[in-house]
Amino acid sequence: MNIFKPLFLTAITLLSAFITLEPAKSQEKIEVTPLIQSTRGLSGKKISYPRWKQAELRLLKVNIPVGLKTPLHIHPAPMLVYVQQGKIKHSRGETINYFSSGESFIESNIGSPHFVESVGKKPAVLFVGVSSAIGLPTTINK
Repeated sequence: MNIFKPLFLTAITLLSAFITLEPAKSQEKIEVTPLIQSTRGLSGKKISYPRWKQAELRLLKVNIPVGLKTPLHIHPAPMLVYVQQGKIKHSRGETINYFSSGESFIESNIGSPHFVESVGKKPAVLFVGVSSAIGLPTTINK
């Protein structure tokens, strides 16, 4: 009988610890924050979705070391870009836009050639969501 008393007390103590943690969990809530929504890309052109092919969604993580830039390119499919870290310079002809950590933009698939350069103190880390089709490249270099 003396063996069961410490085991019983231990079980009650552990159970009370778990019971007190449960109310804290019930107060937490899922939070959804819209970051960006548009029918047009950064260039002002409308977004259109590739037709007559099997749809494919892509999520890419792009790391651009400080001082490096992408080749001049276009996108055949629309995309959402979120800058997770760093600062980028987006150049399309004479139009230059800067985006920093926490900002996002949309690229139209009808936009003209452009390039992106990492200009911050840290490498740029971008998350890119592409609404594409199977076999369609993400970028086409110009």
